[in-house]
Amino acid sequence: MVGCRADGVTVSRGIVFVLLALALAACGSQPSAGNAGQGGTESANSATFTARARQVVAQWQVSPAARAWRTGLVLLGPGELTSIPRNAGFANQPQKDAFGSGRFRLAGVLPQQALHGRVRWADGSTQAVPLLGAQAAFRQLAANQACAVPPCGQLTITSARPATVTVDTSQGPAVIPAWRFTMAELGWPVTEAAVASGNFITLPDPFPLPPAGRDVPGVGGLTAVSADGRTLTVQITTGACDTTWGGRVYQAGSAVVVGSWSGGGDYGQACPAMALIRSAQVTLARPLGSRIVLDVASGEPLVLGGPVRE
Repeated sequence: MVGCRADGVTVSRGIVFVLLALALAACGSQPSAGNAGQGGTESANSATFTARARQVVAQWQVSPAARAWRTGLVLLGPGELTSIPRNAGFANQPQKDAFGSGRFRLAGVLPQQALHGRVRWADGSTQAVPLLGAQAAFRQLAANQACAVPPCGQLTITSARPATVTVDTSQGPAVIPAWRFTMAELGWPVTEAAVASGNFITLPDPFPLPPAGRDVPGVGGLTAVSADGRTLTVQITTGACDTTWGGRVYQAGSAVVVGSWSGGGDYGQACPAMALIRSAQVTLARPLGSRIVLDVASGEPLVLGGPVRE
């Protein structure tokens, strides 16, 4: 099990940028070209961005996620299948390690009944997928990975009952049939979506882009799309002393690739060891429409209102 959700929030991923540790050194990063930013000028780095953006679009077009994006079940994070109550806590570190590593044992009789239902989205659309029984869902939950700090603890599953879990997908939140398991050591249940591997895609999908391009500054999330579809607002990180920053955009027929740049400031003075979260906008030549928005560094899709990348 990799991560989990707490009442619809993925536990293993931050919902805001993690502040990045920057050495106390010359502040900021060298300026690079952008559009719709707060100052700055075009530079040779725009060619590097364009070359990387073309790679991103080409790779997306042949990825499994692209084929399933509009009609299939594409989960936006690796912890989407497993849900725990909000504010759920652990009595000690071994319990936490055991849960995070999927170290569960069965000490009870699980239901033998078949589970019925469909994946259901807020717009009323549905999709039929093969559903797991309680035993199979338990095996999916009990990944039994190596724990972070041996000796490894273990949690005991005593019972299960039918339930549902809400997950974030490429088509918005979806409700999936699930099994809710009771644990002897904890006062709260864990819910596992009853969908077998092979019937969904989980982001980040493996995008085999050339690693060298990952140093092109990307963005952390898509936060707004204007009413006319021509302006995208993205979140970026900058150095504490950067005085100019902005977004970059590359537009293709089926996709829009976004990135960022920052710079300026007094490079002779020391900067605080932190990064700042900024907003930047990019303007499109035509409305976004049904085109996908991709991050230039990772190649991953960005969803309005979706998780913010760390």
